[in-house]
Amino acid sequence: MKTPLLQLMIFVIILLCFSILMYSCDGTKKQSEQFFTDSGDIGDCKLEGYMTYDPVKGIYALTGAGANMWGEKDAFHFVWKEVDGDFSLSSTIAFEGEGVNTHRKIGIQIRESLDANSRYADIAVHGDGLTSLQYRMTKGGVTEELVSVNRAPNQVQLKRQRDHIIMKTGTNIIPDRSDGEIEIKLPSRCYVGIYICSHEDNILETAYFSNVEFN
Repeated sequence: MKTPLLQLMIFVIILLCFSILMYSCDGTKKQSEQFFTDSGDIGDCKLEGYMTYDPVKGIYALTGAGANMWGEKDAFHFVWKEVDGDFSLSSTIAFEGEGVNTHRKIGIQIRESLDANSRYADIAVHGDGLTSLQYRMTKGGVTEELVSVNRAPNQVQLKRQRDHIIMKTGTNIIPDRSDGEIEIKLPSRCYVGIYICSHEDNILETAYFSNVEFN
């Protein structure tokens, strides 16, 4: 015969197990949610890019072409969400394979519009390791850059604080200190996301973005 104390202990254990199960299910649900809402090619891309998402691992696989993201216009594959106001977006990044062109690039971007010659700022990690904060101050204007002291980082973070865009890059961790900042007056609501550019019109490259965090 079960005593009241034993019955209470059994009830508490059952309740605890149920709570753990519900938390686990909720955590899985949160992990499986895709943050970005849209994807597509920006500019004149000869080969169509695409994105796949693994909801279990939380990994975005981006495949895209595009001649370049420089000068007065861009051509690349972009995965984005419209964001209003300040934000911080970070990710673990990795190219697939050795690639064809050392100037292929991946990273995080904030963009005024989806036009090829839009104003923007981004972190660009190149195939040869060169890492920079690229930006176009005026629509159709030249592209400028601040080169990071870090090469081939696997952790990147782009942060907006009003008119300030901040780049942080590192290996295995996001450092507290920035390695590049600019001031650019963009509208409050912009397109924010991750991207890939093969730097070759007729070649598709692939990269992986994981541990994506938005604040």
